[in-house]
Amino acid sequence: QDSTYFEASLRQPQIDGRFLGLDLGTNCISQLTSANLSGEALIEISLLSCGDGGLQQIDILGLDRTMIDALVSITRLDGSESNHLITAQETSLDLSSAAATLPAYLLVGFEHLVLGYDHILFVLMLLYLVSKPRQLFWVVSSFTLAHSLTLALSALGFVIVAQRPIEAAIAASIVLLAYETLTNRHSFSHRFPALVAFCFGLIHGLGFAGALSEIGLPEGSRLSALLLFNIGIEIGQIAIVVGVMIALHVLPLQRLTLPVQTWLRALPAVAIGGVASYWFLERAAQILAPLFS
Repeated sequence: QDSTYFEASLRQPQIDGRFLGLDLGTNCISQLTSANLSGEALIEISLLSCGDGGLQQIDILGLDRTMIDALVSITRLDGSESNHLITAQETSLDLSSAAATLPAYLLVGFEHLVLGYDHILFVLMLLYLVSKPRQLFWVVSSFTLAHSLTLALSALGFVIVAQRPIEAAIAASIVLLAYETLTNRHSFSHRFPALVAFCFGLIHGLGFAGALSEIGLPEGSRLSALLLFNIGIEIGQIAIVVGVMIALHVLPLQRLTLPVQTWLRALPAVAIGGVASYWFLERAAQILAPLFS
């Protein structure tokens, strides 16, 4: 609010139906003024009295017990905003010496993609559908367009869906592509890979939006934060595709006999399909469990 008093808002998502038990620590005297539920998140508002030194340090207490990151958004009286990422490995932010970093939402988007194993496996299965660079361009572009569309619609509140069915559908999309890769080279997915990538991309975009909803968007710059998050996802996606292409170019697969090449091609698809099948059954069980309790 001014150099002496600040209003702090701590938003905690639920993980498996439980709040994380996080607390806000600062160099100031804190007084909790309200605690309310918003959807599946707990929002705690506190008044900070910081004295002449102002707000210098922010700690997310208990974050080191989790595997998630926290996003700190600071809005000043002049309307300027800054966003900072606090990780489970480094739970403290020193505002008096905070160095300039990559935009926080860009990092969050990149991290979500590279640590989102279901999204990675889906991208890998998409690569099975293409045989030419031009095809790869259209498939990746279609997937990007689709998930960007539903990510924006959901993050801005135009589309609201439950996350558990979406997560199950994402796993099912991987299973389907793995099955078609292993059984039918003339299937619909092989004949129209860009269309398949677009359709499934709509579902994956809702999954990205679910992850973003746990963090939230800053009120004053929602569109720019959303754009940065999406760009971070694209950077991660491109990094994976380029990495796979380089690996395939470097590995001497063409020197192997045709049966060995076929076996090496099928093995990853079998493994990916098996993992995705387990995810689907696990997520479907979580959806159905309340019906039998």
